[in-house]
Amino acid sequence: MKKSIIAYLMHVDWDWIKQRPHFLYEELTRYYTVDLFYIDKIYDKHSGGNRNSRNVHSNSAVRKLRKLPLSGRISALRQVERQLNRRVIRSLNQYEYIWITSPILVDYISLEQLKQKIVIYDCMDDFLGFYPDTHGVERLRKLEIQLVERADLMITSSEYLKNKMVKLYGEHMKTDPVVVNNGFSTSLLQSHRSAAHLNPEENNLVSSLLNIMYIGTIGEWMDFDMLVRVLDQLPACRLTLVGPVEAAVPSHQRIRCAGTVRHEELAAYARKADVLIMPFVLNDLVRAVDPVKIYEYISFGKPIIAIEYDEMYKFLPFVHLYSNEKEFISLIRQVGKNDLITYDRKQAIEFLKASTWEERGKRIVRILEGVSR
Repeated sequence: MKKSIIAYLMHVDWDWIKQRPHFLYEELTRYYTVDLFYIDKIYDKHSGGNRNSRNVHSNSAVRKLRKLPLSGRISALRQVERQLNRRVIRSLNQYEYIWITSPILVDYISLEQLKQKIVIYDCMDDFLGFYPDTHGVERLRKLEIQLVERADLMITSSEYLKNKMVKLYGEHMKTDPVVVNNGFSTSLLQSHRSAAHLNPEENNLVSSLLNIMYIGTIGEWMDFDMLVRVLDQLPACRLTLVGPVEAAVPSHQRIRCAGTVRHEELAAYARKADVLIMPFVLNDLVRAVDPVKIYEYISFGKPIIAIEYDEMYKFLPFVHLYSNEKEFISLIRQVGKNDLITYDRKQAIEFLKASTWEERGKRIVRILEGVSR
Protein backbone atom coordinates (compact mmCIF):
# COMPACT_ATOMS: atom_id res chain seq x y z
CA MET A 1 0.00 0.00 0.00
CA LYS A 2 1.18 3.52 -0.78
CA LYS A 3 2.28 5.21 2.41
CA SER A 4 0.15 8.16 3.50
CA ILE A 5 0.91 10.71 6.14
CA ILE A 6 -1.26 10.64 9.27
CA ALA A 7 -1.17 12.98 12.25
CA TYR A 8 -2.33 10.86 15.17
CA LEU A 9 -3.67 13.18 17.90
CA MET A 10 -4.01 11.38 21.22
CA HIS A 11 -5.67 12.82 24.33
CA VAL A 12 -3.71 10.72 26.83
CA ASP A 13 -0.03 10.75 27.69
CA TRP A 14 2.00 8.10 25.90
CA ASP A 15 3.26 6.89 29.30
CA TRP A 16 -0.25 6.43 30.70
CA ILE A 17 -1.34 2.79 30.93
CA LYS A 18 -1.51 1.37 27.40
CA GLN A 19 -4.97 1.36 25.92
CA ARG A 20 -6.79 1.70 22.60
CA PRO A 21 -5.10 4.92 21.33
CA HIS A 22 -1.62 3.50 21.99
CA PHE A 23 -2.25 0.19 20.26
CA LEU A 24 -4.07 1.56 17.21
CA TYR A 25 -1.30 4.10 16.66
CA GLU A 26 1.28 1.32 16.66
CA GLU A 27 -0.80 -0.78 14.26
CA LEU A 28 -1.33 2.10 11.81
CA THR A 29 2.44 2.48 11.48
CA ARG A 30 2.44 -0.92 9.73
CA TYR A 31 0.66 0.67 6.77
CA TYR A 32 1.27 4.42 6.89
CA THR A 33 3.75 7.00 7.92
CA VAL A 34 2.18 8.15 11.20
CA ASP A 35 3.38 10.96 13.45
CA LEU A 36 2.24 10.92 17.06
CA PHE A 37 0.91 14.00 18.87
CA TYR A 38 -0.04 13.41 22.50
CA ILE A 39 -1.11 15.57 25.42
CA ASP A 40 1.63 16.11 27.97
CA LYS A 41 0.32 17.57 31.23
CA ILE A 42 2.76 20.10 32.65
CA TYR A 43 1.63 19.01 36.10
CA ASP A 44 -0.11 15.69 36.75
CA LYS A 45 -0.62 14.45 40.30
CA HIS A 46 -1.58 11.01 38.95
CA SER A 47 1.67 10.54 37.09
CA GLY A 48 3.24 7.29 38.18
CA GLY A 49 6.49 7.40 36.26
CA ASN A 50 5.36 4.66 33.87
CA ARG A 51 7.37 4.34 30.65
CA ASN A 52 5.66 2.60 27.74
CA SER A 53 7.47 0.99 24.86
CA ARG A 54 6.70 2.34 21.39
CA ASN A 55 6.56 -0.49 18.85
CA VAL A 56 6.40 1.23 15.47
CA HIS A 57 6.87 -0.24 12.01
CA SER A 58 7.69 2.87 9.96
CA ASN A 59 9.10 6.35 10.46
CA SER A 60 7.20 8.17 13.16
CA ALA A 61 7.98 11.52 14.73
CA VAL A 62 6.67 12.31 18.21
CA ARG A 63 5.38 15.72 19.27
CA LYS A 64 3.87 16.86 22.55
CA LEU A 65 0.84 19.07 23.11
CA ARG A 66 1.48 20.85 26.40
CA LYS A 67 -1.48 21.04 28.75
CA LEU A 68 -1.77 23.64 31.50
CA PRO A 69 -3.45 22.91 34.86
CA LEU A 70 -7.11 24.06 34.98
CA SER A 71 -7.19 24.92 31.27
CA GLY A 72 -10.39 22.92 30.92
CA ARG A 73 -12.13 25.36 33.26
CA ILE A 74 -10.54 28.71 32.40
CA SER A 75 -10.84 30.05 28.86
CA ALA A 76 -7.86 32.42 29.26
CA LEU A 77 -5.62 29.46 30.02
CA ARG A 78 -6.88 27.69 26.90
CA GLN A 79 -5.78 30.68 24.85
CA VAL A 80 -2.35 30.54 26.47
CA GLU A 81 -2.27 26.81 25.75
CA ARG A 82 -2.93 27.40 22.04
CA GLN A 83 -0.10 29.91 21.91
CA LEU A 84 2.16 27.48 23.72
CA ASN A 85 1.42 24.79 21.12
CA ARG A 86 1.07 26.98 18.03
CA ARG A 87 4.16 25.63 16.24
CA VAL A 88 3.12 22.05 16.80
CA ILE A 89 -0.43 22.78 15.60
CA ARG A 90 0.81 24.57 12.47
CA SER A 91 2.67 21.42 11.50
CA LEU A 92 -0.69 19.68 10.93
CA ASN A 93 -0.84 21.40 7.54
CA GLN A 94 1.52 18.80 6.08
CA TYR A 95 -0.70 15.77 6.77
CA GLU A 96 -3.35 14.10 4.65
CA TYR A 97 -5.21 12.39 7.51
CA ILE A 98 -5.89 13.79 10.98
CA TRP A 99 -6.77 11.11 13.53
CA ILE A 100 -8.43 12.50 16.69
CA THR A 101 -9.15 10.39 19.78
CA SER A 102 -11.21 12.88 21.83
CA PRO A 103 -13.12 16.17 21.56
CA ILE A 104 -10.68 17.51 24.18
CA LEU A 105 -8.22 17.96 21.32
CA VAL A 106 -10.53 20.49 19.66
CA ASP A 107 -9.40 22.89 22.39
CA TYR A 108 -5.93 22.79 20.82
CA ILE A 109 -6.68 23.03 17.12
CA SER A 110 -8.84 25.04 14.80
CA LEU A 111 -11.06 22.76 12.72
CA GLU A 112 -10.92 25.44 10.04
CA GLN A 113 -7.26 24.55 9.67
CA LEU A 114 -8.30 21.01 8.70
CA LYS A 115 -10.58 21.94 5.80
CA GLN A 116 -8.56 20.10 3.18
CA LYS A 117 -7.83 17.11 5.42
CA ILE A 118 -9.50 13.76 6.01
CA VAL A 119 -10.52 13.81 9.70
CA ILE A 120 -11.14 10.59 11.63
CA TYR A 121 -12.80 10.67 15.05
CA ASP A 122 -12.07 7.49 16.98
CA CYS A 123 -14.72 7.59 19.70
CA MET A 124 -13.42 5.09 22.24
CA ASP A 125 -15.69 6.02 25.19
CA ASP A 126 -18.87 7.86 26.08
CA PHE A 127 -17.02 11.17 26.30
CA LEU A 128 -19.66 13.16 28.18
CA GLY A 129 -20.18 10.23 30.55
CA PHE A 130 -16.92 11.20 32.26
CA TYR A 131 -18.40 14.63 33.13
CA PRO A 132 -21.97 13.99 34.36
CA ASP A 133 -22.05 16.79 36.95
CA THR A 134 -19.16 18.88 35.73
CA HIS A 135 -19.46 22.65 35.42
CA GLY A 136 -18.99 23.45 31.77
CA VAL A 137 -20.29 20.14 30.40
CA GLU A 138 -22.28 22.08 27.80
CA ARG A 139 -19.01 23.47 26.41
CA LEU A 140 -17.68 19.92 26.15
CA ARG A 141 -20.84 18.81 24.36
CA LYS A 142 -20.31 21.59 21.81
CA LEU A 143 -16.72 20.43 21.29
CA GLU A 144 -17.97 16.95 20.47
CA ILE A 145 -20.61 18.29 18.09
CA GLN A 146 -17.94 20.30 16.26
CA LEU A 147 -15.77 17.20 15.91
CA VAL A 148 -18.67 14.99 14.78
CA GLU A 149 -19.70 17.59 12.17
CA ARG A 150 -16.17 17.80 10.80
CA ALA A 151 -15.31 14.10 10.85
CA ASP A 152 -15.18 12.36 7.48
CA LEU A 153 -15.12 9.06 9.34
CA MET A 154 -16.29 8.22 12.84
CA ILE A 155 -15.28 4.99 14.53
CA THR A 156 -16.74 3.72 17.80
CA SER A 157 -15.39 0.99 20.06
CA SER A 158 -18.75 -0.69 20.73
CA GLU A 159 -22.19 -1.17 19.19
CA TYR A 160 -23.85 0.49 22.19
CA LEU A 161 -21.64 3.54 21.78
CA LYS A 162 -22.40 3.72 18.06
CA ASN A 163 -26.15 3.68 18.71
CA LYS A 164 -25.84 6.30 21.44
CA MET A 165 -23.77 8.63 19.25
CA VAL A 166 -26.28 8.31 16.40
CA LYS A 167 -29.10 9.12 18.82
CA LEU A 168 -27.28 12.16 20.21
CA TYR A 169 -25.61 13.55 17.08
CA GLY A 170 -27.10 11.79 14.06
CA GLU A 171 -28.19 15.08 12.47
CA HIS A 172 -24.57 16.31 12.60
CA MET A 173 -22.94 13.24 11.04
CA LYS A 174 -21.70 12.92 7.47
CA THR A 175 -21.97 9.13 7.63
CA ASP A 176 -22.95 6.52 10.20
CA PRO A 177 -20.20 5.47 12.62
CA VAL A 178 -18.31 2.22 12.05
CA VAL A 179 -17.69 -0.15 14.95
CA VAL A 180 -14.13 -1.36 15.55
CA ASN A 181 -13.96 -3.16 18.87
CA ASN A 182 -11.02 -3.00 21.21
CA GLY A 183 -8.45 -5.75 21.07
CA PHE A 184 -5.66 -7.77 22.51
CA SER A 185 -1.89 -7.29 22.37
CA THR A 186 0.04 -10.41 21.36
CA SER A 187 2.96 -9.10 23.42
CA LEU A 188 1.09 -10.31 26.51
CA LEU A 189 1.30 -13.90 25.31
CA GLN A 190 5.03 -13.46 24.88
CA SER A 191 5.35 -11.90 28.32
CA HIS A 192 3.75 -14.97 29.95
CA ARG A 193 6.94 -16.88 29.30
CA SER A 194 9.10 -14.27 31.03
CA ALA A 195 6.73 -13.58 33.94
CA ALA A 196 9.03 -15.19 36.48
CA HIS A 197 8.03 -13.26 39.57
CA LEU A 198 5.94 -10.45 40.96
CA ASN A 199 7.18 -7.23 42.49
CA PRO A 200 8.45 -8.29 45.96
CA GLU A 201 6.22 -5.67 47.62
CA GLU A 202 3.19 -7.62 46.42
CA ASN A 203 3.98 -10.38 48.90
CA ASN A 204 3.12 -8.25 51.95
CA LEU A 205 -0.22 -9.99 52.37
CA VAL A 206 -0.61 -13.57 53.58
CA SER A 207 -0.37 -15.82 50.53
CA SER A 208 -3.02 -18.25 51.82
CA LEU A 209 -5.73 -15.64 51.22
CA LEU A 210 -7.69 -15.91 47.99
CA ASN A 211 -6.27 -13.17 45.76
CA ILE A 212 -9.04 -11.26 43.96
CA MET A 213 -7.34 -9.00 41.41
CA TYR A 214 -8.40 -6.02 39.32
CA ILE A 215 -6.10 -4.70 36.58
CA GLY A 216 -6.75 -1.30 35.01
CA THR A 217 -7.43 2.32 35.86
CA ILE A 218 -8.92 2.64 39.33
CA GLY A 219 -11.64 5.24 38.75
CA GLU A 220 -15.05 6.39 39.93
CA TRP A 221 -16.68 3.51 38.04
CA MET A 222 -15.34 1.00 40.61
CA ASP A 223 -18.03 -0.46 42.88
CA PHE A 224 -16.00 -0.05 46.06
CA ASP A 225 -19.06 -0.15 48.32
CA MET A 226 -19.78 -3.67 47.12
CA LEU A 227 -16.13 -4.74 47.26
CA VAL A 228 -15.76 -3.69 50.91
CA ARG A 229 -18.92 -5.60 51.84
CA VAL A 230 -17.60 -8.64 49.97
CA LEU A 231 -14.30 -8.53 51.87
CA ASP A 232 -16.18 -8.19 55.16
CA GLN A 233 -18.27 -11.27 54.33
CA LEU A 234 -15.34 -13.29 52.96
CA PRO A 235 -12.45 -12.94 55.44
CA ALA A 236 -10.36 -15.48 53.52
CA CYS A 237 -10.10 -13.10 50.54
CA ARG A 238 -7.92 -10.12 49.70
CA LEU A 239 -8.23 -7.57 46.91
CA THR A 240 -5.25 -6.48 44.79
CA LEU A 241 -5.63 -3.39 42.58
CA VAL A 242 -3.09 -3.01 39.77
CA GLY A 243 -3.10 0.29 37.88
CA PRO A 244 -3.14 4.07 38.26
CA VAL A 245 -5.39 5.42 41.01
CA GLU A 246 -7.82 8.17 39.98
CA ALA A 247 -10.41 7.70 42.73
CA ALA A 248 -10.42 7.34 46.50
CA VAL A 249 -9.70 3.74 47.49
CA PRO A 250 -11.35 2.64 50.77
CA SER A 251 -9.06 1.97 53.66
CA HIS A 252 -9.18 -1.75 54.35
CA GLN A 253 -6.54 -4.11 55.73
CA ARG A 254 -7.11 -6.56 52.85
CA ILE A 255 -7.05 -4.06 49.98
CA ARG A 256 -3.63 -3.59 48.35
CA CYS A 257 -2.82 -1.04 45.62
CA ALA A 258 0.14 -2.21 43.56
CA GLY A 259 0.29 1.00 41.48
CA THR A 260 0.96 1.49 37.78
CA VAL A 261 3.03 -1.18 36.02
CA ARG A 262 4.37 -1.54 32.50
CA HIS A 263 2.06 -3.32 30.09
CA GLU A 264 4.70 -6.01 29.58
CA GLU A 265 4.61 -6.76 33.33
CA LEU A 266 0.88 -7.44 33.61
CA ALA A 267 1.29 -11.18 33.09
CA ALA A 268 3.61 -11.37 36.10
CA TYR A 269 0.96 -9.79 38.30
CA ALA A 270 -1.87 -11.88 36.86
CA ARG A 271 0.04 -15.07 37.69
CA LYS A 272 -0.51 -14.26 41.38
CA ALA A 273 -4.28 -13.85 40.99
CA ASP A 274 -6.83 -16.52 41.87
CA VAL A 275 -9.55 -14.63 40.00
CA LEU A 276 -9.64 -11.49 37.86
CA ILE A 277 -12.59 -9.13 38.24
CA MET A 278 -14.30 -6.18 36.59
CA PRO A 279 -16.48 -4.77 39.42
CA PHE A 280 -18.03 -1.68 37.85
CA VAL A 281 -21.04 0.40 38.81
CA LEU A 282 -23.40 -0.10 35.89
CA ASN A 283 -24.23 3.19 34.20
CA ASP A 284 -24.25 4.61 30.65
CA LEU A 285 -20.50 5.20 30.71
CA VAL A 286 -19.85 1.53 31.51
CA ARG A 287 -22.51 0.21 29.10
CA ALA A 288 -20.64 1.90 26.24
CA VAL A 289 -17.33 0.23 27.12
CA ASP A 290 -15.78 -2.64 25.19
CA PRO A 291 -13.27 -3.44 27.95
CA VAL A 292 -9.69 -4.03 26.83
CA LYS A 293 -9.05 -5.64 30.20
CA ILE A 294 -11.35 -8.59 29.40
CA TYR A 295 -9.35 -9.50 26.28
CA GLU A 296 -6.23 -9.30 28.42
CA TYR A 297 -7.80 -11.24 31.28
CA ILE A 298 -8.69 -14.09 28.91
CA SER A 299 -5.06 -14.34 27.84
CA PHE A 300 -3.99 -14.86 31.46
CA GLY A 301 -5.98 -18.11 31.76
CA LYS A 302 -7.52 -17.21 35.12
CA PRO A 303 -11.20 -17.28 36.17
CA ILE A 304 -12.89 -13.99 35.23
CA ILE A 305 -15.88 -12.36 36.95
CA ALA A 306 -17.44 -9.23 35.43
CA ILE A 307 -20.55 -7.08 35.69
CA GLU A 308 -23.25 -8.12 33.23
CA TYR A 309 -24.25 -5.84 30.32
CA ASP A 310 -24.79 -6.28 26.58
CA GLU A 311 -21.21 -5.73 25.40
CA MET A 312 -20.01 -8.52 27.70
CA TYR A 313 -21.93 -11.32 26.00
CA LYS A 314 -19.39 -11.66 23.21
CA PHE A 315 -16.85 -12.77 25.83
CA LEU A 316 -18.88 -15.81 26.84
CA PRO A 317 -17.96 -18.54 27.77
CA PHE A 318 -14.69 -17.03 28.98
CA VAL A 319 -16.27 -14.81 31.64
CA HIS A 320 -18.71 -15.36 34.48
CA LEU A 321 -21.21 -12.50 34.65
CA TYR A 322 -22.98 -11.19 37.73
CA SER A 323 -25.82 -8.70 38.08
CA ASN A 324 -25.84 -8.19 41.86
CA GLU A 325 -23.74 -8.57 44.98
CA LYS A 326 -25.21 -11.95 45.90
CA GLU A 327 -24.20 -13.42 42.53
CA PHE A 328 -20.72 -11.90 42.81
CA ILE A 329 -20.15 -13.45 46.25
CA SER A 330 -21.44 -16.81 45.03
CA LEU A 331 -18.95 -16.79 42.16
CA ILE A 332 -16.04 -15.84 44.46
CA ARG A 333 -16.96 -18.71 46.78
CA GLN A 334 -16.94 -21.08 43.81
CA VAL A 335 -13.43 -19.88 42.97
CA GLY A 336 -12.33 -20.62 46.54
CA LYS A 337 -13.70 -24.18 46.25
CA ASN A 338 -12.28 -24.67 42.73
CA ASP A 339 -15.88 -25.19 41.56
CA LEU A 340 -15.99 -22.44 38.94
CA ILE A 341 -16.18 -23.87 35.44
CA THR A 342 -13.02 -23.01 33.50
CA TYR A 343 -12.92 -22.30 29.78
CA ASP A 344 -11.15 -24.23 27.08
CA ARG A 345 -7.69 -22.73 26.56
CA LYS A 346 -7.56 -23.62 22.87
CA GLN A 347 -10.92 -21.95 22.30
CA ALA A 348 -9.69 -18.86 24.15
CA ILE A 349 -6.56 -18.62 21.98
CA GLU A 350 -8.68 -18.80 18.82
CA PHE A 351 -10.90 -16.01 20.16
CA LEU A 352 -7.86 -13.86 20.97
CA LYS A 353 -6.24 -14.46 17.57
CA ALA A 354 -9.36 -13.03 15.92
CA SER A 355 -9.36 -10.10 18.35
CA THR A 356 -5.78 -8.82 18.20
CA TRP A 357 -4.94 -5.17 17.67
CA GLU A 358 -3.29 -6.31 14.46
CA GLU A 359 -6.66 -7.58 13.19
CA ARG A 360 -8.33 -4.33 14.30
CA GLY A 361 -5.64 -2.40 12.39
CA LYS A 362 -6.33 -4.38 9.21
CA ARG A 363 -10.03 -3.55 9.48
CA ILE A 364 -9.28 0.15 9.91
CA VAL A 365 -7.04 0.15 6.84
CA ARG A 366 -9.86 -1.36 4.79
CA ILE A 367 -12.17 1.36 6.09
CA LEU A 368 -9.70 4.16 5.35
CA GLU A 369 -9.29 2.94 1.79
CA GLY A 370 -12.93 3.82 1.20
CA VAL A 371 -12.80 7.30 2.73
CA SER A 372 -12.42 10.31 0.44
CA ARG A 373 -12.67 14.04 0.84
